[in-house]
This record gives sequence, structure tokens and C-alpha cells, in this order.
Amino acid sequence: EEYKDFSGVEAAVNAVVRGKDITQQAEVDAMAKAIEDAIATLTYKDADYSKVDEAIAKAEALNAEEYKDFSGVEAAVNAVVRGKDITQQAEVDAMAKAIEDAIATLTYKDADYSKVDEAIAKAEALNAEEYKDFSGVEAAVNAVVRGKDITQQAEVDAMAKAIEDAITDLERVPSTSPETNDNSNYLLWITWVFMSVSVMSAIVYSRKKHGIK
Repeated sequence: EEYKDFSGVEAAVNAVVRGKDITQQAEVDAMAKAIEDAIATLTYKDADYSKVDEAIAKAEALNAEEYKDFSGVEAAVNAVVRGKDITQQAEVDAMAKAIEDAIATLTYKDADYSKVDEAIAKAEALNAEEYKDFSGVEAAVNAVVRGKDITQQAEVDAMAKAIEDAITDLERVPSTSPETNDNSNYLLWITWVFMSVSVMSAIVYSRKKHGIK
């Protein structure tokens, strides 16, 4: 089972004829040589590289940019040597295992939290007392979960958006006091001007009525 074609050996063995005498020694020796020659021409079957090919396919299906260090996988794949025969199957299986082990030790890159940090900084720059209800922003900030990896980037981006949306939904507390005072002062000034004009008009009218210049 280790050889590609063992039929030549079987044929040479089956061609042996027993019972020859010494005068036929050359024929007997020829039988032995035929068997030896058939053995010499045997070639081993190729080693089975199916596990290696499966491991390589698995490696090629991965996105190297998602991992902190993909060099171990690349090195294991590049270390594969083709052309081994069945007697070297253990070496071939070791190549497959090296690739699988390298894949198993991969770690994803950390997710990018820059948008989350920007949103939190924006929230922290606000004065909660200036808004009717700041709890939505606080809840969105407190809901942030650190330690996500790059495959969970969508979740991290959603955290940032939740904070931004909460900030957008904020409503300021109306600033009534300063505006009331300003309006009161303005109305007082208008009243004073009006009264002054009225008094001056009355004085002028009175002087004219009595002929006073």
C-alpha cells in the first residue's frame, strides 16, 4: 500500500519456477534478479497533503490586518515543503499542525475607541446643570464597555453614536432671570423717557399759554 505500483514485484515473484537443477542456475539467478529489479523500480506514494491544504485555506481566508501579529501563520505556511512521500507523512502532518497552531494563537487587534473617547470628552465639557435632563448622556457614557476587539468595532461605534445622540437630544434650562431683569430695565427706561417727554411738553405748552418765553 505504500507504493504507487507494486504489480511488477508481484509479477516477478509469481514468475518464480521451483525445481530447477544446477544446470539451470542461470535461470534461477535471473528470477532473483527480476524480483530485485522490480523492487528497485518501486516508487512510494505521495504523502497526503490534504490536512496541509485545509490549514492553508483556513489561513488564507483570514484577514491579516485584523490581527496583532500574523507573522507566525505566514511563517508556518511558508515552511511547507511539497513532494514528500508516504514514508514522510509524519513530517507533512507536522506542517499542517504548525499552521493550525499558529492560527489558534492569533489575537485580534483592539477595537478603535477614538470616536468613543471624543464623544465622552464632548460630554464631559458640558455643564449638566444647564440642561433639563442630563441623565441620557450619563447613561450612554456609563454604558461604554472597554476591551472590545476589531471584530466588534460596530458595537464600539454604536457606543459613540449613543453618546452623540444623547448630547444632541439635550434641552437647555430656560434662562428667565437675566432676561426678566433686562426687560424690566428696558421698560423702566422707556417709561422714564416717555414721562420726561410728557413733562417737557407740558412745560412748553404752559409757558406758551402764558406768554412766557
